Order: sequence, then structure tokens, then C-alpha cells
Amino acid sequence: RRIQVEPHLSVTGATSHEWIPIRPKTDAAFLYAMAHVLLHEHRLEELDWAFLKQRTAAPYLVAPNGYYLRDPASIKPLVWDLAAGRAVAFDSPGADPALTGEYTAGGIERGADEERWEHRAASVRPAHQALVRHLAPCTPEWAAALCDVSAQTIRRIANDFLREACVGATAEVSGRSLPLRPVAILLGKAVNNGWGGYECVWAQTVLQVLVGALEVPGGL
Repeated sequence: RRIQVEPHLSVTGATSHEWIPIRPKTDAAFLYAMAHVLLHEHRLEELDWAFLKQRTAAPYLVAPNGYYLRDPASIKPLVWDLAAGRAVAFDSPGADPALTGEYTAGGIERGADEERWEHRAASVRPAHQALVRHLAPCTPEWAAALCDVSAQTIRRIANDFLREACVGATAEVSGRSLPLRPVAILLGKAVNNGWGGYECVWAQTVLQVLVGALEVPGGL
């Protein structure tokens, strides 16, 4: 099932299952609102939390200046290990990294141009928690005022995207069991496509990651 979102009724839009007209250059708002629905109107367990923990930077701890908190010796990003109750390197064997919450941990933070901060007891949060906070204002109602698409329609598309992602499903490919996520968001623009291009590509990737549909069968 193909749903096309674009300002004009193109040939592909006319032959899609559904065409959603949108105000030009407001695609990012539509996608941000979809991500808001997944993050704020669904439980974490409904997303592909295993993919987020094991295959993404979602558990990496964000330090006070906005960069990752790192181990002083190895410079590896730190995560909060729920099993040990402390911050450990992201690749520590047996670690169960947290995706939500606020914690206190020590380490170093490296920024741009060789900036460096040392923290003994800094307030930190997993990157996923920072993402939840970042997209909190981007409700479907907020996006509707910008892109002339109703909040009801945006919410419906987001919920369909999550449901049809079939989180937890697998498929056998050449004798290997791989995640099956039959959803994809395809863009007619790239990061250098002018105003809003970068934001669209960022939101596209975030949405695919939230349901584990990046670089797996059926996904993007």
C-alpha cells in the first residue's frame, strides 16, 4: 500500500492508494509529527526497543553540553547499565542499556574543535530520552497548522506505519533469520534539496529506526 504526500497530484500520486496534499516545503513537520506519535502516544515496548538498544546510539548518555559522555580511558561512549546500576562502555558484555530516564555519572565529554569537559557527577540521559524531549512540541496539531494536513490524518498515517511495521516479525533469508519490517518512507529529496531537506532525511531515518526498519528485509 503506497501513500503519497505531495503538493500536486502527480502520476504516481494519482495511482497510489492515497494522495495527501500538503503545503510545499512542510514535509518535515509532517514527519516530525509522525515521530511524535510513535514516541509520545505509544509505549516504548511497542517500538523495536531491542533494535534501539543493540543497533543504534539511542542508549548513549548525553552529557550537559549536548555531547556523549565517554569513558576517560577508552573514549568509548557510555550507556547506563540497568543490570549493574552504573555507567559502562557501550560495548560492555552483558550490559542492559537504558533507553529512558535521568542518571548521574562521571566521565569526559568531547565537543567540537578539541573542546573537552571532565564530569565527576553530571546529570545525563540516554539519547533516546533526549529525542523524546526534543520532539515533545511536535504534535500532529502543531504540524497541521503548518502543512494543511489534518492532525487526524497525520495520526492515522503514523499509527498505520507502526502497525504495519510488524515489530517482532522475522523472515528467513538464505538460511538466516532476519527482522522483517515491511514499511519504508521514501523521499523525493535529499539533504541538499533546499530548505527542510536535511530535516526530512533526519526524520525519515529516525522513523525507520524506531521500528527497526533500517537495513533489514522489507524496510529502507
